[in-house]
Amino acid sequence: MATDRDDDMLDGPVPAPDAPPSAAERAHAKTFADLVDKTLAGRTPPAMSADDRALLEVATVIRAAAGNVELPAARQRSAVEDALRLGAGGAGTSGSVAPIARGRTRRWAPWLVASGTSALAAAAVLVLWLRPVQRVTVTAPAELPTAWRSRPADPLVGRIARGDDADAATRIDAIFADRLDGYRDRELGGGKP
Repeated sequence: MATDRDDDMLDGPVPAPDAPPSAAERAHAKTFADLVDKTLAGRTPPAMSADDRALLEVATVIRAAAGNVELPAARQRSAVEDALRLGAGGAGTSGSVAPIARGRTRRWAPWLVASGTSALAAAAVLVLWLRPVQRVTVTAPAELPTAWRSRPADPLVGRIARGDDADAATRIDAIFADRLDGYRDRELGGGKP
C-alpha cells in the first residue's frame, strides 16, 4: 500500500521512470551523498535510519567491488614497516602480522594426526569385531495367580437395578477400593496403612 509521504523514498509512491526528480528526491539524494562521503572519509554517523544504513552498505560494497580502494599513505607505510620488522626478527608494533614458521614438523603434523586417528579408528573397529559374544539368558517371570492378573467386578457390584443405574460413582469407588486392596496384598504383603 503506497503512502503519500515524500520524506522517505522507500515508503513513498514510485514515480514514473521519465518523471523529473521532485524537490524531496533531490534533498534526499544530497543528504545521502553527504552520508556516503562522510563514510568514505571514515566519519560514519553513529545513528541513521535503517533504510539509509542499508543503502550505505550497498554503496560501500559497490565501491569495494570496483577495486579502487587504497589505504592512506601513512597506513601503507606503517603496515610495510611492521611486516619488515617482523621479517627481520623484531617484535612488530601492530601485533596483527605473525611470522609463518615452515619447519619439518609443521609440514608433517596434519598427516601424522590424520594417520594416528585413522589407526585408532581401525583398532576400535577390530576390537568391536573380534570381541567375544556375550550370551544373555532371560528367565520368564513367575506365573501370577489369576486373582492378581484379572478379577471380575461382578461379585463386587452385582446386578444393577434400574433405579440404581445412575449411581455409578458408588460402584466405581467399590471397584477402586477392591483393586487397591489387591495392590496392597501384592506389593506390601497384605499390610494396610
